[in-house]
Order: sequence, then structure tokens, then C-alpha cells
Amino acid sequence: MFWMVLLAGCASAPTQEMSDARQAVRAAHDVGAAEHARENVQQAEQLLNKATRELEQGDFGDAREDAEAARVEAIKAQDIAQVMSATKRVLQEASQRDVLSADAAQFFEQAQMAADENRVHEAIRLANEARHQAEQDLNHP
Repeated sequence: MFWMVLLAGCASAPTQEMSDARQAVRAAHDVGAAEHARENVQQAEQLLNKATRELEQGDFGDAREDAEAARVEAIKAQDIAQVMSATKRVLQEASQRDVLSADAAQFFEQAQMAADENRVHEAIRLANEARHQAEQDLNHP
């Protein structure tokens, strides 16, 4: 009985998973992830393309797995892009007021490097550090 349930779950086309993955990739592009999280966006797109090929070949199990992996990568890209974009705005404001510290700029540069190397948590942590430092720069010139 267990095997029949397992096989039935794999036998149907992963239409919802494919839709979710496509929406997540689109949302990642919408928040500027191609600028701030290139690796994650590229990985998500590659996985989605692979899932599409697998779906067309009737390999529903692998298509489902790759669609889910694409969705996860796209969400990582969204997370990075949102934090990096918000941080960039604060840094630009501090720079325009001529109060941006070297520390804030360095944290942001390190965050971008971490994002480029797909170190998601570190990129987010460093971007938050950069934003916090830039906010301090703005509040205490």
C-alpha cells in the first residue's frame, strides 16, 4: 500500500510545483535579483529549465524535485535582493550627505561578494551590518 501511494504521488505531473517555481523566478527578477544575486537567479533558471525538460519527457519525479529546488533558489535570490536594495538606498543617502563611513561601504562590498559566491546568510548578515552602519552615519554625522 505504501508503495502505491508513493508511486501515485510521483506519477502525476508537477503542475503546481512548476507554477510555483516560475512565479518565484519571476518575483526574483521583479525585485532586482539579477543585480544582487546573480548566482542564485542563474541557478534557479537552470533548475527550472531542467525541470521543464524533465516534465516534457515524462520524468515527473525529477521535474518535481528540480522545480522545488528552483523555487528555493529563487526565494534565496529574492531575500538577498531585497536586503541589498534596501541597504543600497541607505548607503546612497549617506553618501549624498557626505557622511558614509568606510566601514559601511566595506560591509556592503563584502555583502555583494558573499552574494556573488552564493553565501546567502553571510550576504544578508553583511548587508544588514552595512545598513546599520550607514544609518548610524546618517544619525550621528
